[in-house]
Amino acid sequence: MATLLDALLLYDELYVLDAQLPHDADTLPLRQVLLDRRILRPVGTRALSASVADELTGFLRDAETFQESWSPRGLASGEDVANSVRLLLAHPDESGGPTNPRGRGIASVMRGEVEGDLSAGRIWSSRPELQSDPLRTLGWTMLTNIGYFHSGAIYGGVSHLRTFVYWRVSAHLRIPFLPSLHRLPAYHLITDHVRRTVQDRVYEVVADSFRTTVAEVYEDENPAPLYLPPALALFLNHLRAHGDIAMAVDDLRHQHRKLRRVLAELQQSLEPGSTLGDTRAARHRLNAALDALRGDLDPHDQAAAGTVDQLIDIVPGVVNAAANPLNVGGYAEALVARPAEWIRSWWLRRPVRSAIRLSSRLDNLSRYHRLLGEATGQHVDPGRFEQLRQEYGAALTLYGGDSRLPAATPSPSPSPTADPPEQEAPPRFA
Repeated sequence: MATLLDALLLYDELYVLDAQLPHDADTLPLRQVLLDRRILRPVGTRALSASVADELTGFLRDAETFQESWSPRGLASGEDVANSVRLLLAHPDESGGPTNPRGRGIASVMRGEVEGDLSAGRIWSSRPELQSDPLRTLGWTMLTNIGYFHSGAIYGGVSHLRTFVYWRVSAHLRIPFLPSLHRLPAYHLITDHVRRTVQDRVYEVVADSFRTTVAEVYEDENPAPLYLPPALALFLNHLRAHGDIAMAVDDLRHQHRKLRRVLAELQQSLEPGSTLGDTRAARHRLNAALDALRGDLDPHDQAAAGTVDQLIDIVPGVVNAAANPLNVGGYAEALVARPAEWIRSWWLRRPVRSAIRLSSRLDNLSRYHRLLGEATGQHVDPGRFEQLRQEYGAALTLYGGDSRLPAATPSPSPSPTADPPEQEAPPRFA
């Protein structure tokens, strides 16, 4: 909820995948308000079904060989899993789907509402590999858990599969993915691995393509600090005072419309014909707006809530789908072989995203239990918030990183004296 409300401050629109809805969907007032105001928009996946499934086929074929000592009979077939995804994306309702029993089982779990434990089971036995080769480790874990089919492990495997599907769909749509707290640590591990592997390899060719220095490219990659009010507290306060969810949403968004505008302007300034100077000027305007917002906040809310950066991700189509298009090392090599004009266009048009640090949000949740009860009539034991922090801490111990949405953290910039060795519409996704 807190993450959703932060997104309402930052983005004009939030996209969700078109999917089978729960039976009580029409009775959820916040969902209906967001749909009525055209803030929440379902996005169809039929056109992406083949390309996303082809990526998964090559990736999972490679993941099948990750732990060769494991009996192949303990693994789900990567091809079967990818085909299930292909049919589900083409038919998000129940009008189509796999015909074999295993495929129907995967489809049923993916259409369901149950999430598995992403930090349990075999993944603990692969912790060193999780840090050195996270994509293949997660792919292999996914296949082993789904391979146990008749046990509860399939729910954890399908939860990992959902993370991969959401990640790749957002990459094909060129909009940032805003994951739930449940899948955030694994998603952060994936994107951080991609960024660390790719950025130092491509910075030199990016600098060459713009006829500038690597130091300048590093400088332009520094994330801008993002200052946000406590959206959940503001929303609940308004709801407690007026009892109207629609008014609470409207008030929250109206107060921070300028922030959404400057974020959209930054994305719109990143056109193929732009220069690094153009983007630098747009970033300066964004920084000025963020500083002004910080001055309007209460003193205890003036710590940076996160950062704004441009995403370094695996662009669809760079690596042939017949190979493994999610092989990060191969992707970096394919990038640097692209023509300079393509490099410039890719670098400028990377989606702008807001990366919210969640540690402070989690710390604040326990302070909201009384406000939550007064505003909604729903009372939550404060001990549940402590349990959430502990469980999230365990996930961070496993996956590494801190409690935030992933953001660029460039390596230290080379000395300026050293020889030179990176929306069409506003960013939006939920």
